[in-house]
Amino acid sequence: MPFIDDIQIEQVPLCPVCSTQGQARYSTLRDHTFGAPGSWGMNDCPSCSLMWLDPRPTPGDIAKVYRTYYTHGVTAAGSAFQAHVRNTSLSRRLLHGVTAGIRRVQDAVLAIRFGYSQLRKGPMDAVLAWTLGLLPGMGQGASMRVLGLRASERGRILDIGCGNGAFLACMKSLGWDTVGHEMDTVAAQFAREHFGLTVKEGLLADAGFAAGSFDVVTLSHVIEHVHVPSDLVDQCRQLLKPGGKLIVLTPNIDGIGHRVFREAWRGLEPPRHIHCFNVRTLRACVERGGMRVQRLRTPSRMMRAIWYASRLIQRADRGEKMSNTAFDYLAAYAMQSLEGLACSLGAHLGEEVMLVAVRPKLHETSRS
Repeated sequence: MPFIDDIQIEQVPLCPVCSTQGQARYSTLRDHTFGAPGSWGMNDCPSCSLMWLDPRPTPGDIAKVYRTYYTHGVTAAGSAFQAHVRNTSLSRRLLHGVTAGIRRVQDAVLAIRFGYSQLRKGPMDAVLAWTLGLLPGMGQGASMRVLGLRASERGRILDIGCGNGAFLACMKSLGWDTVGHEMDTVAAQFAREHFGLTVKEGLLADAGFAAGSFDVVTLSHVIEHVHVPSDLVDQCRQLLKPGGKLIVLTPNIDGIGHRVFREAWRGLEPPRHIHCFNVRTLRACVERGGMRVQRLRTPSRMMRAIWYASRLIQRADRGEKMSNTAFDYLAAYAMQSLEGLACSLGAHLGEEVMLVAVRPKLHETSRS
C-alpha cells in the first residue's frame, strides 16, 4: 500500500453510503490546526452528497494522525474570543459578569423548561426562562448543554468519545448515571481524575458493555472519525435498551461556514474527518445502522468558533500570519446571528447536524 509520510493510506473511489463513483472536490487539504502531515483530498458523491477523504489513513495507521491532537483540556466554545478579550484592556470582571449572566439564564431554562429543578435558584427563574430564555442563542445554548435531554428521561447514559468528560460531568451533576468511552488515554485519565467519571478505553467492542444496558448513547463529533460509520451506529443500537435514544452530532457540509470558507472550513479537519455529512447523508447512515430517526436539526452554536478557526486556516493557506483581527470577531458574531435566524426559519444551514434516533422496540422490528 502507498504512504503519505509514514502513514499507510488506502484509496476510496466509491461513495461509502451508496457506492456511486465519487468526484474530486478538494485535492490539497492540509491540517493547519493540529499539524498532521501530508496533503489530502476529499471526494463528494453526485448521488447522495456525502463527502469523504480519499485517500485516507488505513485503520491500522489512523492513530498516527492523532499524535498532535488535543482532546483532554477543559475548553469552551468561544474560548478564542475570551482569550482575545483577556489580552486587551477590557475588564476581566466584565467578561466574567457576562459569562455568569448567560449561565444564569441557561440554568433557569434547564430548571423551568427541561425539569432540572436542582438548578432552580428563585422565583425569577420562570421569568428568565420565558423571556431571555426564548432568545435563540440562550435557549439553544441551554438545550445543547444537555443535548436536549429532559430530566424526565434520566437514566444510564454512555458518551462515546467523551474527551475530557465535561459533558458527562454536567449530566452527572443533573442526576444521570454516566459512563464514558474514550480512545485517547490522556483524555480518559483527565476525565477520571478531574471529574471522577467512569471512563473505559480501547476499542468499543472490547469495553465490556452489556447489550441493552443504556437508555441514551451520545456520539458528539465522533461519527465523522470512523471508517465505517454505520457499523458504529449498529454497535450503539445493540448497547441501547429497546426504545433507547441515540444522539449524534457532526459537522454539516451544507452549513454557512462550509459555503463561505470551502476548503478552509474548520469542519473538514483532514485527515481525521474521514466522512463529512449533511442532514440527508447522516440520516441514511443512521438508518443503515438499524436505528429509527426521530428528529434532525442543524444548531448554529458553533459558528463563532468555526469562523475564527476557518479564518486562521484560510490565512495559512495563503501563506499569511495566522492571527485573527477585531473585525473577525465582529463578523463571527454577525454570522452566528444570521445562521441562527436561518435555522430558526427551518433552513439546514447550521454548523452541525444534530440527529436523534431511537432503537426500535421488538414489536416495531418484527413489523419492518
